[in-house]
Amino acid sequence: MKLIDVTVSRVIPGKPAEVFDVWLDPACPGSPFHGAAKMLITATVDGLFFWGHGNGTRTVPHYGRFTRIDRGKLVEHTWMSESTHGLESTVSISFEPHADGTQMTIQHRGLPDNDDGRGHEGGWNYFLGALAKARGASK
Repeated sequence: MKLIDVTVSRVIPGKPAEVFDVWLDPACPGSPFHGAAKMLITATVDGLFFWGHGNGTRTVPHYGRFTRIDRGKLVEHTWMSESTHGLESTVSISFEPHADGTQMTIQHRGLPDNDDGRGHEGGWNYFLGALAKARGASK
């Protein structure tokens, strides 16, 4: 099976350490874990996460294991969901200082080259938009 990578990026208001903390805190609007129908997270190296977002009729599960964490700079974890068709992929999230806040870049590697795999681009852009809105971005 051919695999693809998806990369999305956005400037988020706030310092890298602040944006990093919000991204990993399920209590904070803008975190991808916020509002999950079901959620478990241990944000430490070798810690696991499970979150399920409801799609109206059921909860769609997502699983992973944190492999690298450098507060305010980098989060890396594995990722499995129905959309990866059983493949374990890797997500790297970087937090770089920017004149307008933090340049946040998400690179998702090892996705299946199909509509489900390519759909992760829209999903990650959705979460970056939600985080930017929660942090007070104007657009």
